[in-house]
Amino acid sequence: MSRASPTIHAAACSVWDVPAESTPEALSAKGYRVDAHAAYLAAARPIYDGLKRCVGQLAGVLLLMQTKGLDRTRADDVLRSARDQLRELEERSLAFPVPSGARPHHDELRRLLGLLGTVYRRLVRTADLIDPASAELNDAVAALFACHGGLLAAAEPRAGLSPVDFTAACCTCRQPGRDAVAS
Repeated sequence: MSRASPTIHAAACSVWDVPAESTPEALSAKGYRVDAHAAYLAAARPIYDGLKRCVGQLAGVLLLMQTKGLDRTRADDVLRSARDQLRELEERSLAFPVPSGARPHHDELRRLLGLLGTVYRRLVRTADLIDPASAELNDAVAALFACHGGLLAAAEPRAGLSPVDFTAACCTCRQPGRDAVAS
């Protein structure tokens, strides 16, 4: 597991907790009529949020490597954190029941997880990615764009699965004594 740092997301951060507005009970109150679907969406929320974080981290590492703005040691720290998060996402994505009506949604989340794993493995092998003419670089960028598109397609904003969520801060903002900024 990655070590927590004030600026690198720790894989074991409390972001794995389901926010109060996305619990099965809260989703039922919002109109989700089938308890199994509400329970699925509540379990899927941390997966969706984790995918968003990994897209952002991997895209940031890629950009900084391209501009030579990130030293190798720092890149390795961020990549270890992303690796730990991807492992946790893999385990958690298999740990809850998926109702038949939610199977396509769950399959999309699993597909995105696989794509992010591919991007991660490419970033670990950075030599080819530093060359702007590299096919590996083009593939990594295309995979990140595909992940972003998949997140948009899998969004369910009423359940909190949204590409942008101003109600939840990342772990660097949840330090003792600091409150998240209200939206």
